[in-house]
Amino acid sequence: MKKMMIAVLLTAATAAIAQTKVSISGSDTMGGVMTDAIIAAGMNQKIAYTGGGSGVGEKAMANAEISITAMSREFKPEALDLAKVKGIVPVGHVIALDGIGIYVNSSNPLVSLDFVTLSKIFTCDITSWNQVPGSGKNGPIKAYRRNDQSGTTDTFKNLVGVKTFGACVTVVNETADIADRTGTEVEAIGYAGLSAITAKNREVAIMQKAGQVAILPNTTTIRNGSYPLSRKLFIYEASGSKSPAGAEQELLGYLLDRSFLDPIVQDHDFVTID
Repeated sequence: MKKMMIAVLLTAATAAIAQTKVSISGSDTMGGVMTDAIIAAGMNQKIAYTGGGSGVGEKAMANAEISITAMSREFKPEALDLAKVKGIVPVGHVIALDGIGIYVNSSNPLVSLDFVTLSKIFTCDITSWNQVPGSGKNGPIKAYRRNDQSGTTDTFKNLVGVKTFGACVTVVNETADIADRTGTEVEAIGYAGLSAITAKNREVAIMQKAGQVAILPNTTTIRNGSYPLSRKLFIYEASGSKSPAGAEQELLGYLLDRSFLDPIVQDHDFVTID
């Protein structure tokens, strides 16, 4: 009877911890960094990172549901307006730099792409590899993209000039999906943060206009901005009518401590800020 009572009490305690555990949504690109930061801070019993995309975290903060979030782009004006109605002012902190990599299978001989060709691939104006200048490859293109909640998608569209994706492009939800598809399918191409690199895929050098020098993403080209698909990664905190408290405030302290976060950022193939 005593053992049964102890088991019941332990189950109740576990349930109570689960109910009080704080969930934070936000960028999937930054999911690995956030999860590892939570574990390294010893806070995995207090807080969990659920991802979902920058748009999901942005909406949750604007609706006063969370006080911190990770985003791979800046807050959109319409989300700032929504937050203002709630008396919330989102404050962004740049915690790392990244490049949106254009990934193909490691067996693909393609060396470089310009923005016009890249745009045509993702609007389905180009659907075969023999239509891609310098590809030296035949066969249909299997293009993959992140979903519409992704900050990576927003940044890709804005930088490359894609207004609407074509029907030939397959939607996947996470960076890991891009890594898997481009690593296992020889006809695949997709975009994602630099953490999508594996032993079976590779990044293509990018130029804004045909004839320019094509640039590969690395620490130097991302820091100096010469890589055309460079971007900043953010931690946002709410201020005004709602601000971080409890576990969120504790985690925020770790996330803004560069001596703590920089090694985690580097472990996930992102670039530390100067």
